[in-house]
Amino acid sequence: MKILHIANFGFNKQGAHFYCTDRKLSAGLIENGHFVYDFSFRDMARMGTVFKTKKLGASWANREILKIVDNIEPELVLIGHSDLMNPNVLKQIKQQYPQTKIAFWYVDPLYLEHKLGFVHDFSPYLDAIFCTTGGASLAKLKQPHLRVAYMPNVGHANVEQLKQFEASTTEQEFIFCGVVYKEPEREKFLSDLADTLKKYQIQHQYYSCFNQPCAYGKGYLNVLSRARMGLNYSRKNDITLYSSDRIVQLTGNGLLTFSPKIPGFEKLYSAQEIVYFDDQVDLAEKIRFYTEHPAEAKRIAEAGWHKTRSAFNAKRISRFMLEIIMNQPLSEDYEWSHEVY
Repeated sequence: MKILHIANFGFNKQGAHFYCTDRKLSAGLIENGHFVYDFSFRDMARMGTVFKTKKLGASWANREILKIVDNIEPELVLIGHSDLMNPNVLKQIKQQYPQTKIAFWYVDPLYLEHKLGFVHDFSPYLDAIFCTTGGASLAKLKQPHLRVAYMPNVGHANVEQLKQFEASTTEQEFIFCGVVYKEPEREKFLSDLADTLKKYQIQHQYYSCFNQPCAYGKGYLNVLSRARMGLNYSRKNDITLYSSDRIVQLTGNGLLTFSPKIPGFEKLYSAQEIVYFDDQVDLAEKIRFYTEHPAEAKRIAEAGWHKTRSAFNAKRISRFMLEIIMNQPLSEDYEWSHEVY
């Protein structure tokens, strides 16, 4: 197929976010044999006005999409986030090219309902919606004319290239990369954990929080390459199947990954592939245990690395998405196929 992929590819970030979902999905679609034309909506919107502001240039970017559709006539228009798109653009595509499928993917948590207005505006013209949240929040998006499905966070072997489970020595036993968001509960959890690890004399480092430096692009991979273990910890950890893409960045680079017990997540990663914990105290004790038992840590980290490589790679996830969009039988029993509505 010819696929127009409209997302926020971040050209203005100069490659600092090269590991984000949009580029991985485009790569997976190409690996499945399709032609993909990438359109970075926010960057094009900035180009649409002398003031270089995306809101002022959004109208121009929307018109550009219609020109591209006329030139390419894609079988599929795939949209990732792009909240500044005008739903009338999708309406016009459906009117002019009724055979063209339109689908949407979304990797922010669905509990942030104030951010979902544009999804509801798009929905009359969509054939499918994919989200990294499952359960009731996902099912609420279902409408008679469109399918909704869970999608896991996307990994790619050419992006997550490390094998940290093979490292003989590391500078840090444990790291966390993430923002505190001025949320007291999250801040206390991370602060108390750091205090406990310091008491246990475990080498650890935080990034992007508590006035510690941020890490992006090559710098982020360098951070991962100096660590043995990492924490997958989202803003909320009680949302069915939801995790930030940190889960594939850690496991996919071979770090032993610790995660809270996210509802349903054991269907994706077993307790032999990542380490689940109950609370800060439990987490600290498990970090200490695996620091003292490196062979056990290596075994689980390697299993998690293999799971991300085999189950959550871009080619496999994008193939699942296409099967849903085209209403085809699923080619295999995907671990998350029970989350299709």
